[in-house]
Amino acid sequence: MNRPIPIVDTFADARFAGNPAAVAVCPEFPDAAVMQDAAHRIAVPTTAFVVPDPERPAVYRIRWFTPHAEINLCGHATIASTRCLSDLPENAGVDRLEFVSANGVLFTQWADGLVAIDLPADPPVPCDPPPELLAALRVGEGTGIGVVGCALSSDDVLVELESPEAVAAVRPDFEALGRLPYRGNVVTARDASDSDVDFASRTFFPCYGVNEDQVCVTAHCKLAPFWARKLGRARLTAIQPSARGGRLEVEDLGERVLVRGSAVLRPEPAVVGVGELFGAVR
Repeated sequence: MNRPIPIVDTFADARFAGNPAAVAVCPEFPDAAVMQDAAHRIAVPTTAFVVPDPERPAVYRIRWFTPHAEINLCGHATIASTRCLSDLPENAGVDRLEFVSANGVLFTQWADGLVAIDLPADPPVPCDPPPELLAALRVGEGTGIGVVGCALSSDDVLVELESPEAVAAVRPDFEALGRLPYRGNVVTARDASDSDVDFASRTFFPCYGVNEDQVCVTAHCKLAPFWARKLGRARLTAIQPSARGGRLEVEDLGERVLVRGSAVLRPEPAVVGVGELFGAVR
């Protein structure tokens, strides 16, 4: 017997754009190996597993798995979870959900077709660009892609480039990038054109088996304070010119960052065999 698992394209106004995530709602978390196997078979960038709190309405425990590993935080899969959970009868009239993870508590809101997620800020600190990082990203001297600066957060490294066009042109050596000691590798640039976009970025996570995250919420916990400080404004519009692309609205709140975006539910779910996990899925 098979069971459908919904897939949501986040930060997209149309299907098959933005960043996809699958959402499995379970009465309890199965073994980690079972969830990992399910995420591998579903084969989207992240699968979220959510468990309702039996004593507190609109509160859920959550864990996130890429096809290759469990991760400690995934913003876009939490946004996807909010989109799916908003359709449940018990959440009728609810506009705010709470997600409890091993990494802390996250809050989301669903209104006017957009999901907003509130996350801890992680302002990056300027540093000298590591030569091995520039070589792996294939940017800097001799590449035709100019580097403006570099900054390091608690787990990601940001490389500022000269333009959004330079960001779109980056073609990393993912094998070399995966050997470096960073969770995420981010390239970013200010958009100085007359458009309503403030900055562009792309995000690479080869250490998790995700060469490029199509739209990454957690990277914007670093990018929002980085660009708010540079541009002198708290509210900013961002794009990620990845293969699927996506658009985000971000707001630097000091110790927190608010990220807003769309979430489109695919009409065709993933279909996965019932077993230790999916016998329990709602």
